[in-house]
Amino acid sequence: HIGKGRIFLAIQIKETEYLNYGRCVHISNGIIEVMVTIDVGPRIIHFSLVNGENMLFTDQDRKYRAFGEEFDQLYGEGSVFYNYGGHRLWLSPESTPDTYYPDNEPVVYGILSEGVSFLPARQKHNDIQLGFEVMMNENTSDIMVVHSAKNCSKEPKTLALWSITMMAPGGFEIIPQNQGEDPLQPDRSLILWPYADLRDARAFLGNRFITLRQDSSATSAFKLGVINRAGWAAYVRKNVALMKRYVHNIHAAYPDLGASFETYTNGDFLEMESLSPLYHIEPGNTVRHVENLTLQRIDQPPKLDDEAALDAFVVELG
Repeated sequence: HIGKGRIFLAIQIKETEYLNYGRCVHISNGIIEVMVTIDVGPRIIHFSLVNGENMLFTDQDRKYRAFGEEFDQLYGEGSVFYNYGGHRLWLSPESTPDTYYPDNEPVVYGILSEGVSFLPARQKHNDIQLGFEVMMNENTSDIMVVHSAKNCSKEPKTLALWSITMMAPGGFEIIPQNQGEDPLQPDRSLILWPYADLRDARAFLGNRFITLRQDSSATSAFKLGVINRAGWAAYVRKNVALMKRYVHNIHAAYPDLGASFETYTNGDFLEMESLSPLYHIEPGNTVRHVENLTLQRIDQPPKLDDEAALDAFVVELG
């Protein structure tokens, strides 16, 4: 916008240093701000309201990593995958070491008309190139993240894009349950991992909502998946809610017994994970998976096991 002889940019984009992640790209419209790593990853390592607390978990101690003989053989001696924290793009179904690609190289970024694109190097051995674009408009409190995977090999590949957002500790998650109308047809599923205990006190399994609490005193992990036809989940922490939205395709096949949404928590963080359908990707082709991440201030969080209160809260979030 041009006024009174000065140029005001609606979106500010600049390179900066952040914590111990090296160079990052900072994107802000004055309402929300995002930080994306470019020395490694990429990861959306910071997402907050301006001057607010980061809603994302940061693994500054590099506690979460994977390495070993298989990594050395595939990716080179001493290769290590670091979670880093924040928001990342993976591929599903999950396997070791293929999923845990050591993305520790610099990232190429480019300025777009409404955001920034981030493109890491092609994954060796996997022959896949992942990347994402972060799009932001003025006067809004949301970003659109367009994830992409290109098949750089000479063979077709079948996979799903797996978008994982690691949330800062001390909050809780709300996941909608499907509401079917035909009593002769099933309407809900619960997909569980071997270490998930249905008696876990962090989880509330309601008829309309599932809630999952991040508990910093927890000594075990918990993971579940759902066929999330509504295509959203929320994370509430202190006075801010993050809403994660995507499109669930009712006609498509999904990995992990049909899950389009998965969640994982331990004593340090909670992950909100959306998945694309399984794609058959021909050599040279690219597939995409789009998410919308919105931040909103809230007055009072609802009780985790009160479905009427949860329903009213979700309606308020919009």
